[in-house]
Amino acid sequence: MKDLEITNYEYNLKMHYEAKRKELDILLTSSITQQLSNMKTLLWMNFLMIGLMLQLIKKFPLPDTMMGFFILSLSAILSIMIAILTKRTKSYGVPDDIKYMSEFNDDEWTISKATLAMLNAANIAIKENRDVIVKRAELMHLSTIFTFVSMFFIFISFFLKQINL
Repeated sequence: MKDLEITNYEYNLKMHYEAKRKELDILLTSSITQQLSNMKTLLWMNFLMIGLMLQLIKKFPLPDTMMGFFILSLSAILSIMIAILTKRTKSYGVPDDIKYMSEFNDDEWTISKATLAMLNAANIAIKENRDVIVKRAELMHLSTIFTFVSMFFIFISFFLKQINL
């Protein structure tokens, strides 16, 4: 009866570990990757807008609202760069210490203890990666607001330029 209880406990731990491992894989392969892609898009949008505005300024003077555009676009670029450089390492949730894993005593609970150690490592990795995602998301949110407000300044500038003509 005890062997059946241990086997069931090990099976439940393995199922829980597999679920946590899938969650960690999604964070590593999808969420973080998608976030970096979105940051690059925002970065290039701001560089493109600044380049276009610099070309237009050469041809005709624009209103003072353009200073707001440049300040906001540069702020967006700065916040995106900080987000990209923040916590660049990922936590993979694998106990790297082979010696630690080999120190488990050979008894009926060895598999359970090792699975619990791997489950704890996966939980720590999920927490660390979530923290990185949340901190980057906050900076991305800020840079997105900067980008949209700077686009608003561009529209205002062109509107004012058309009125003055």
